[in-house]
Amino acid sequence: MRKSKRRSNLSACLIVCLLFLQGCSGAAQVPINARGNSLKSDDSQAIEAQNGRAIKQIITVEARVVRLLREDDQGLPHQKFLIGLSNGTTVLIAHDIAMAPRVPLNVGDIVTIHGEYIWNAKGGLIHWTHRSDTPRHESGWIDLNGVRYQ
Repeated sequence: MRKSKRRSNLSACLIVCLLFLQGCSGAAQVPINARGNSLKSDDSQAIEAQNGRAIKQIITVEARVVRLLREDDQGLPHQKFLIGLSNGTTVLIAHDIAMAPRVPLNVGDIVTIHGEYIWNAKGGLIHWTHRSDTPRHESGWIDLNGVRYQ
């Protein structure tokens, strides 16, 4: 009788431990500021690329659109806009609309962009935000409201 009681206690203890560990393995806690907004930055790859003055580095960044610019119609047409990073800088996005559909953007939209970063003194730019036309280059994209433009 003693052995079965020990086994029951041991089983109960194991179940409690497993439940505790399962709760610990959930999503990581993300710090929040006084307004309740996440302090986690999804623009860290862009900031690292800026700080390292990276050239032709593939990055993914999530940021807010802060300004829509006039489309470039010299040569290949590009939709152009600025995103704001958490470090106070901006990055120019040059989206080739000959290779990919135009993104229906508004100032304030949150976008996720995957493309090639090139450093410059103004904060850098990201281009190649479309499907690649060569096996030597990774495809890029822009996500807006659950829709991918590439």
